[in-house]
Amino acid sequence: MMKKNVLVFGDSNTWGWNPANNLVDPITRWDDDVRWTGVAQALLGDGYNIINQGLNGRTTVWDDPIEEYRCGKDQIVPAMDIAAPLDLVIIFVGTNDLKVRYTVSAQDIANGVGILVDKALHQAGAFGAGGPKVLLIGPPALGPIENSVFQYMFEGNVEKSKHLGTFYEGVAATYGVEYFDADIVVHSSAEDGLHLQDDQHLILGEALAAEIKRILG
Repeated sequence: MMKKNVLVFGDSNTWGWNPANNLVDPITRWDDDVRWTGVAQALLGDGYNIINQGLNGRTTVWDDPIEEYRCGKDQIVPAMDIAAPLDLVIIFVGTNDLKVRYTVSAQDIANGVGILVDKALHQAGAFGAGGPKVLLIGPPALGPIENSVFQYMFEGNVEKSKHLGTFYEGVAATYGVEYFDADIVVHSSAEDGLHLQDDQHLILGEALAAEIKRILG
């Protein structure tokens, strides 16, 4: 039986960033089986292949002048072509667009992710016989960042992060793709206000395994 290939185009919460990282010591990530993609893989079994394409700092469409090579708009097509043939593309980015350096609205972040959805849908040759299927994920809102190592990087944008889901849902409706709001099931760590603790990876992995199975059967 052919495996169903699922590409996850994400950022550090797909890569598996540990909220305990302090930006001084070597960076650590959750183990494969702890990350939500690994949890989903274990639940779905051998008939599915979850391809983790998480990149720390990845944006929707913005070029980062400090952390280079993070622009999702430039990366989604080659990422799809490398992993092809695909049955489903999951797009789970937008949190990094909340960095102060970008000064963009929640609506513009959603417009940016819409460009990624559009590019994915038009890369029909990367999909299998079932045709283009995309699942857009609304990211969880930022948690408390007052004492976080990311305090100044995301300062003033906690409230903005709470509005992403509404705009993301609108983008999904516009393009006719599946939508899942991660903010309903998980919350960002109180440790750094940005990333998922291991228990939240478990919850998200279980929820998205069910979504993947619903979409692909």
